[in-house]
Amino acid sequence: MKFPANFIPPLRRSGGALKSVPLPFRWHRSPVTPPGDRRALETPSLERYVSGVYQSLAVFRLVTFAMGTGLVFLLNPSDQQPIFLGMVIILVGSYNVYSILWRFNPARPRTVAHPISLGVDVLLSYTLILLTGGLDSPFLIYSLSSILTASLLMNLGFAVAMAGILAVAVSGVHVLPGLGISNLPWILSRNYLVLALLYSAVCLLIVNLPFLANLNWQRRVRSESMAWERQRLRRDVHDNVAQTLAFLSLKMKLAEQRVSRGKTPITQRDVSEIGSVVERAYLAVRDYLDGTDVESDEPLGVRLAAVAEQWSRDTGLPVRISTTGEEGDLEPQVKFQLLQVTREALANVAKHANPTNVWVEMECSKEDIKIRVRDDGRGFAISGLRGHGIGIMNERTAMAGATLDINSTPGEGTEVVVAYSRRVEQEVS
Repeated sequence: MKFPANFIPPLRRSGGALKSVPLPFRWHRSPVTPPGDRRALETPSLERYVSGVYQSLAVFRLVTFAMGTGLVFLLNPSDQQPIFLGMVIILVGSYNVYSILWRFNPARPRTVAHPISLGVDVLLSYTLILLTGGLDSPFLIYSLSSILTASLLMNLGFAVAMAGILAVAVSGVHVLPGLGISNLPWILSRNYLVLALLYSAVCLLIVNLPFLANLNWQRRVRSESMAWERQRLRRDVHDNVAQTLAFLSLKMKLAEQRVSRGKTPITQRDVSEIGSVVERAYLAVRDYLDGTDVESDEPLGVRLAAVAEQWSRDTGLPVRISTTGEEGDLEPQVKFQLLQVTREALANVAKHANPTNVWVEMECSKEDIKIRVRDDGRGFAISGLRGHGIGIMNERTAMAGATLDINSTPGEGTEVVVAYSRRVEQEVS
């Protein structure tokens, strides 16, 4: 059963195996945020916001242009320069169709609005309005698209200038011819004055939209940041403090067993091991706060072997380590997350499996990297799989862009497989 590609995959059961799927992106380190959360704060919020703005504007342009074109040719045909009008409509229509296809194609790069392109857009909109009746034009709503674009994606001064120019130009079409007449009752006919004032007011009102949009976006980012921070603290407290406490709990159980057998509960070796584990936990927390836990340049295979050997010394359980193939260059964040998943898998073996043998294997190929943690312990029923550790393993696997498979049968041991596809890295790059 595969977990959906969201931030916190829910646990489900199917066929005796649990699986997670990678997120459609990977996270990159930022110097101004804790390790791994640049994409957590930017991609789900800022990038989605900007992409959504572009897509919404493209839809708005196409819909309002189609409505205006239909009204011009079906309900209110114009006999003024029909050939030139048709050429302008074809030109603007082609641009709008192209814009829709571009903005909704995920393979296309995200370009930004340019002042020159917006200026040309305003000129074309004004031309359409002139050719189709001025304030009677069905393209009045379409002309607002360029102001919307400027107000949402450009600076305030530029947006105000565009809104003012367009409002004055459209209103001037009706005002200028009557400047030489002392009495201007014609301007009140057919509500031209009302339309001119209303159009100008709407243009200037649209300029203020980004303030409202930014307020809503900031609230959303703040909410997502707080949720992400809670999840980050939960993961890191579990990886550092909870695993240390679990090891100390294991030592206490061993001490109780020794007491029941009439032996010394705590030996000098136990004291040394406990001190070593506590010191490592302290160093891990310090490295995390300094941001150096993710930046190690050591190969993943070397770090994986070190983790497995240290786990064997701490628990007294034998572990067989094997690495095949070349891992190549991996981003520090990917190595960090895969290593943390392996640590948690080994911690679960020590707490629950009671095994005789444990295997940690890393297989590297041109297509993917697989890490297997196997044991011949007591195993378990997938239906009974619960706890924070499994959820955190799935979170970290998804953050690395990998998948997680857990297979276990009562009495036959457990196998945890983390698979990282190199295609994910190629697609991101």
